[in-house]
Amino acid sequence: MVLDLFGTLVSAPTPDERTRAASRLAALMGRSATTVERYFRGTWRVRHDGALPTLADLAMHLVRAVDGPGTAVGPVADELCALGRARLVPAPSVVYALKSLRSKRLRLGILSDASAEIVAAWPNSPLAALVDAAVFSCTAGAVKPEQRLYREICDELRVLPHRTLYVGDGGGDELRGARTAGMGAVIAVHRRGPSDALAFNHTEWPGPILDAVENVPAYLAERA
Repeated sequence: MVLDLFGTLVSAPTPDERTRAASRLAALMGRSATTVERYFRGTWRVRHDGALPTLADLAMHLVRAVDGPGTAVGPVADELCALGRARLVPAPSVVYALKSLRSKRLRLGILSDASAEIVAAWPNSPLAALVDAAVFSCTAGAVKPEQRLYREICDELRVLPHRTLYVGDGGGDELRGARTAGMGAVIAVHRRGPSDALAFNHTEWPGPILDAVENVPAYLAERA
């Protein structure tokens, strides 16, 4: 089984969270929060598509983009990593659901559009120990629904696409991408988080949608 991360296993960020993150980073660079938030609004693709694969790359890019001092790169990298860690804390109910799926001897993988601070924080996330593989866009060099992402996670899991179930909230046109990749089944879930959570390139799904990823184990059991 391949699962999306943001909006599926953990909440997608909100505009208010982005504003608070911009304020914390702006203080380290002596720049306005508005300037830093403008950076985040305008650089989603370059932060996710592989152009900035490491935390150092991302911190340098941000500092230069807002004309911050070179001495701020290290502190900015540390703060970005802290922000990443905070975003990767799952609800206990999600942990329980993943453990339930693992108990059925399913191999679990993560496929996520993510920037470098998420990759840096990932090894210390409680989620990392619950899955068998993770593929992140900024290190894979593409964003969903690029087909090589789906091939890469199947290769990491050592499973064929037609024997793979994909679960996600639909951001990044991921559900169509999974179907195009030949994945055996696709389950959509309502986006996790507040109603104003950020979503990029979201597409509607014509099939059934579960309320949350916590319902996936029961859904599969009903169809066993």
